[in-house]
Amino acid sequence: MIEYRPWSKNVLKECIADSKNGKIPAIDLELTAKCSGACCIYCDSKPDVCDAGMSHELNFQQLKKLILGAKKRGLKWIYTCGLGEPLEDPKFWELIELLKENDIQLSMFSNGIFIKDLDIARKLKECNVNIVLKMDTFDEKKFDTILGKNGAAKKIYKARDLLIKAGYGADKNGLTNLAFSIVPTKLSVDGIPEVVSFCKEHGIFASIGELEQAGEVIKKNLEPELGLSEEEIRKLKAVADEYCDGSYMRPICPCIMTGVHIDNLGNCLVDRDSGLNCKWFLLKDPSVEKIGNIKEKNIEELHKSVQEYRERAFVDRKDKIHQSCNVSYVFGGCGGNPKDIIELIEKELMK
Repeated sequence: MIEYRPWSKNVLKECIADSKNGKIPAIDLELTAKCSGACCIYCDSKPDVCDAGMSHELNFQQLKKLILGAKKRGLKWIYTCGLGEPLEDPKFWELIELLKENDIQLSMFSNGIFIKDLDIARKLKECNVNIVLKMDTFDEKKFDTILGKNGAAKKIYKARDLLIKAGYGADKNGLTNLAFSIVPTKLSVDGIPEVVSFCKEHGIFASIGELEQAGEVIKKNLEPELGLSEEEIRKLKAVADEYCDGSYMRPICPCIMTGVHIDNLGNCLVDRDSGLNCKWFLLKDPSVEKIGNIKEKNIEELHKSVQEYRERAFVDRKDKIHQSCNVSYVFGGCGGNPKDIIELIEKELMK
């Protein structure tokens, strides 16, 4: 099966090995909360995410200090998979130039709406930007409903085609720099087999992730409207299994267990119970613990504090952690299957 390179087995293995040696191989970095191109009906981050973004977000000099500090400790990857649209961040282009100069790769979730021409697509590829592009369905009307804005789907389809034209796709080793983020709902489920077939044809990883029980889904009680029946899930699982020639499960993101999570305001956050970097890995409204802020502490101090917090959590709350992860995941959540994540941490990082 094609692997999305930032989530590949080799990158996961390298990040774990670096983490064991005291390095900081990855940072889960939130950029801006601004997201004016879409207003997704199941957004997990409202009201923080909005057309205007938030005040007091990290500026470029603060980001630069963070990244260069982590580079001294072995930083290889930045994962941007939360909050708003990275391409709307005024710091974005300076950021990717900095990463390119320092041989650091970026993996980002994007709705693609601001990938408006081939020059932008080529620039992203030249700067080693790996992209998870929102792509629930090729049914334009249904996708516009999901995105909450008429005409948004057409812009994303254009971005898809521009990225492929710019050379995005799988290399000879089956590693790809482009994935499609596919959220199964009643609006999208009938069109997902077509999206998966497109992925297989064009060397794109089909990242099928379950609907989060968080944000707008909870506030507006959308589960009855968007949730799939057991029969719909069974049929879609068969499509996913055929796609990967096995049993499909979303890959484990290396950053969930290595490095640190820094939000758009500079806060270093972890999941309160487990100390993991991803606050969304259980697909529910997050409960977080603030470790500190990059404006006040350096990256080495924060990294050490995160590791100490996590080690205590896996001793003091071991049973609670296992119980919270003992849930049924068909396709996996943000960062992979929680049970697999916990088992891997205990096997590799808690010795």
